[in-house]
Amino acid sequence: MKGIRKLMLVGLAALCLQFGAQAQIQPGSFGYYEDALRFSQLNNFGSARILGLGGSGSVLGGDVSSAILNPAGLGFYNRSQFVLTPGFNFNQFESTYLLNDSRTEDSNLNIANLGLIINFNKSDYVPGGWRGGSLAITFNRVNDFRQQLSYSGQGIGTSIIDAMLDRADLFFPEELGGIEQVGYDHFLINPLPGAEDFYLSPVAGNPIQRERINRTGFTDQINIAFGGNYDDKIYLGAGIGILSTNYTSNRIYTEEFSNTVLSSFTLDERFDVSGTGFNANIGVIVRPVDFVRFGVSLTSPTWYNFSEESDAIYNSEWNNFDASTFLDNGNRVILEDTVLNSLQTQTNIFFSDYELRTPLRFNAGVAFFLGKNGFITADYERLNYGSANVSSADFIADNDNETIRNNFESVNNLRLGAEYRYKIFRFRAGYAMLGDPTNGRFNTFSDVDRSRTVISGGVGLNLGKYFLDFSYSQTRFEESFTSFSFADSAGPTSITETTLNNARISFGLNF
Repeated sequence: MKGIRKLMLVGLAALCLQFGAQAQIQPGSFGYYEDALRFSQLNNFGSARILGLGGSGSVLGGDVSSAILNPAGLGFYNRSQFVLTPGFNFNQFESTYLLNDSRTEDSNLNIANLGLIINFNKSDYVPGGWRGGSLAITFNRVNDFRQQLSYSGQGIGTSIIDAMLDRADLFFPEELGGIEQVGYDHFLINPLPGAEDFYLSPVAGNPIQRERINRTGFTDQINIAFGGNYDDKIYLGAGIGILSTNYTSNRIYTEEFSNTVLSSFTLDERFDVSGTGFNANIGVIVRPVDFVRFGVSLTSPTWYNFSEESDAIYNSEWNNFDASTFLDNGNRVILEDTVLNSLQTQTNIFFSDYELRTPLRFNAGVAFFLGKNGFITADYERLNYGSANVSSADFIADNDNETIRNNFESVNNLRLGAEYRYKIFRFRAGYAMLGDPTNGRFNTFSDVDRSRTVISGGVGLNLGKYFLDFSYSQTRFEESFTSFSFADSAGPTSITETTLNNARISFGLNF
């Protein structure tokens, strides 16, 4: 089983190098370094109020998002509360591939945030420094993986068959693996007579290359947290998080030829992973005077258990091509007839289990209140993506972990927000700068800048017992995808500029 797993994953990793051609990947990596980054990065989450503040507000307190941001903020509640936050996502993807530009869009509705706060405050007439606290049970969608990409182009000397030839040279047929093995099985590459560790191809010309990638999935987190209040000056809190995640990717890559023996070659690749995890967080907020608050919080690593399955289908359409001249001393197995029309091979469905530990998160926040007119708040977050770790009983993850340590770095994230109050109305704005997890001392993922910027705004209506908040945020960043790679890891790479537009409405009831 381990040998089958290794052969399959090496082949899939060679075809799907998500981070770009310039990445320095540790030889023997299976691709789990991609999962380590995917499940460690979080999108904007929380109530519409917090989203309108650019994701800042960890020390504000009195918000359902406190359970996940800084549970000490639950100590500010003086009554119970129920909040429901539907969300609408409208995402745009602008890709450049072989000098051709394309644009795709995707939208969906979801429940972004849901929470119940149960307050246990003491009466003002009860003596003692501890004034009680609040228990929170909340739900947040902390990540959404939905993405639809479609692009095409025509390059010179960049066919996947060129990569097969390049990767196969100096290996005998029985030593081949990955995409070069697929090329050999489909007669796309064939050994030279008398020199079977060198290869040629009967296919000529520069094909039109098309690629379509469809990704779906999410990460949801349930938090159970409690925050207490000491003398209206010090607030302490702690909680646990229970996570559920699913990620599915389907990729179809096609090359179309004209005026040659081959009409087309298609790769259809499917990957699905799902898992559960848990983490814990603690926090403290201090209010030395009424107009200022500051605090810190720690969120432990998330410990995930994942199950995955994947397979791939390869299809080549020939124009009645006679392959009998390419037999190599009887080593090749003829899959169909000697005259080729349509060939299809499929890998076995692969199943495996593994564990992932994401990075520890540190957050510090401050807020300045302008009387009853509003506030200005800022959050600073630091985490080291290079500290993520993969382990499994099904395979050895040392090379993936080495890739993680060498290429993923610490980042500093800054979030700013402000609110202005006028009677029952609230007006909010926010901005965030989130660091590039792949830029660091090795500078190996240098094809794009993967830092993220967020701009946001919102309005609110506070009616005492009821409240209504609306927010809109836009997140922009770049990413890359290498369709296939040559022996030197270079290959045609698409650069995608992603714009995530998110709108939320929070309905709240105080009781």
